[in-house]
Amino acid sequence: MSKLFAAFNEGVSLSMSGNHEAALKVFDRVLAQDPKHVLALSSKGFSLMSLGRPRDALRCFELAVELDSGTADFYRHAAICQLELDEPEAARTLLERALQLNSEQAWREAAAMEVTALGKALLSESGKHRTRGIGLTGKARYRHARHVLEVALELHPGLAEVARALADTWAHLGDTERRDHYTQLASRLQRSAAAV
Repeated sequence: MSKLFAAFNEGVSLSMSGNHEAALKVFDRVLAQDPKHVLALSSKGFSLMSLGRPRDALRCFELAVELDSGTADFYRHAAICQLELDEPEAARTLLERALQLNSEQAWREAAAMEVTALGKALLSESGKHRTRGIGLTGKARYRHARHVLEVALELHPGLAEVARALADTWAHLGDTERRDHYTQLASRLQRSAAAV
């Protein structure tokens, strides 16, 4: 096994164990030896995301896309970063490209669940306990969550949990009409899922 491959595997192990700072140092060593090591770039991006640094992570995923424009996951991960930065239109463009590369329904649903998890984190976290997003507070935080959850619902229109989260978001934003719309949508989707 090459030293570069062994170092990459060490970085992945560190990242998987939650030691992202140490993983970053290893990925940087790998990238110093091979700046085009696309898996090290992607893995570094994951560690940066885990550390709450979506802007830095985005740069890694953008470089990965430049090196390998045929891998849907790189576009998806860049889109998640864009959503964390509250850039939903840029995220939609990246997700469109990802879906062109991988149109499997299971992949689309997995992407929707990943986006949903981000939206729910934005709803539940704030202040110094925040692990996702860019630290918006008050109504700005709920607008950010709304942008993210709307993208999740676009990816997978059948997710009742996303409709419920959007209803909660609109309630916090003070729009009872939209809250009621998403509450009713969640109920319809729930009944529809139960009938299957």
